[in-house]
Amino acid sequence: MNIIRWREFIAQSPLRRLGHEALVTAVASLVPKGFGFAKEIVVASIFGLSDNLDIYLMAFVLVGFPLSVFINAIQAMLISRLSRSNNMDGNVLYASTAGLTLLFLAAVLPLWLLLLHYSLPWIASSFSPDKLIGLESALYYLIPYYFFNAINLLAYGVFQARRHFLANGLLPALTPLLIMSLVYFFGDSGSWEILAISLVVGVMAECIWLHVRLFQSGALVRPKLFNNAQLTQLCMASLTLIPGFFMLGIGPLIDQAIAASLGTGAVSSLAYGYRLPAALNGVLITAIGITILPYFSSLLAQEKISYCLHSFNKLTIWLLIGAFTLVIPLGIGSDNIVQLLYQRGAFTSTATEIVTPIQQVYLLQLPFALINILCIRTLIATENSKTVSLLTGSAALIQAGLAWWLGMEYGAFGIALAAMIVSMLLAASSFIYARSSLRILMV
Repeated sequence: MNIIRWREFIAQSPLRRLGHEALVTAVASLVPKGFGFAKEIVVASIFGLSDNLDIYLMAFVLVGFPLSVFINAIQAMLISRLSRSNNMDGNVLYASTAGLTLLFLAAVLPLWLLLLHYSLPWIASSFSPDKLIGLESALYYLIPYYFFNAINLLAYGVFQARRHFLANGLLPALTPLLIMSLVYFFGDSGSWEILAISLVVGVMAECIWLHVRLFQSGALVRPKLFNNAQLTQLCMASLTLIPGFFMLGIGPLIDQAIAASLGTGAVSSLAYGYRLPAALNGVLITAIGITILPYFSSLLAQEKISYCLHSFNKLTIWLLIGAFTLVIPLGIGSDNIVQLLYQRGAFTSTATEIVTPIQQVYLLQLPFALINILCIRTLIATENSKTVSLLTGSAALIQAGLAWWLGMEYGAFGIALAAMIVSMLLAASSFIYARSSLRILMV
């Protein structure tokens, strides 16, 4: 009876339904985030702040750069289009998008690896010759990850557009579970190879599982790459987002390059400081980010613009209050949290002193990151992708300059501080533009 009443309650308002979907997604995503954190604890105890971990983390960011540029742009537009189409047209659009994306990424990869071959001495300027050789080898180990993760992200776009948020939240648990297991049993040597291999195994297994679910739902159909008006429109819309996502994607790359120039352990300390905020961010972004785009896209297709604005204003207030309530006590207790999570084995008390202030700054970034995802998704839903590119591109340029300046002054902590400052500026500007875009549609 209580379940029936709850369903009746959420059915009375689209915003209540959004809250229900966000809650379901957040709870479901706690499972993969929990496994992800357990994985980090295992990795920390074996690798500490080591050269091998630096190599793996740098390779992971470098290989993932084209994905952060192209796939994020394509996925966002795919979700928006699928939310407005029927199942059959949407299935063809997904299959066609996935096929064309794989062909495109296959063409981009050799050029990207060639560019990295000549730029690695600059990107990782403090790496020794042996460490540079290891980094370049790690890039090739992660090539399968490059393709599997791209397809996974597009498949998750289908789940999000169809509002299958429980599956979307639970399925990512497989990758960290496999990584943790393989590293625990085979990582005694402390080599980066086991990290790279376990990541590939994880995303491959996740890809298989995802596509079994898509097949069961009838979403796997023959792609239509030619004479496909929907695919052409999606590609053109994605192109307007790519400049912004390029700048967003290059931000972590620049941060890693600056950290790599600071000496051994800087890349690792930056990564450890980001782990807890990223886990929280991941749960909340999963809950808010993936539900917002289909929510606003659906309402706008029904021309319920005033309700969109009402929802946007309420969500902004709720997110800010909730996020600050969460991060302030966590920031105060960061030292104890770092000790509890990581300080064992190769991770010493000195590492804890380095990582704690980095974690505190990244935690303070969380409220602004949530506002950013809300506003950017709103702008995409209102077909203002050029504005998204302008805002995110400008923010990335500012962050690059700040990260270099503050990184030279304060080390890895300065890089984290730059990210927090820019996130706050982006939140303010994107809020103004997103709210204005909805008000303009009302006229």
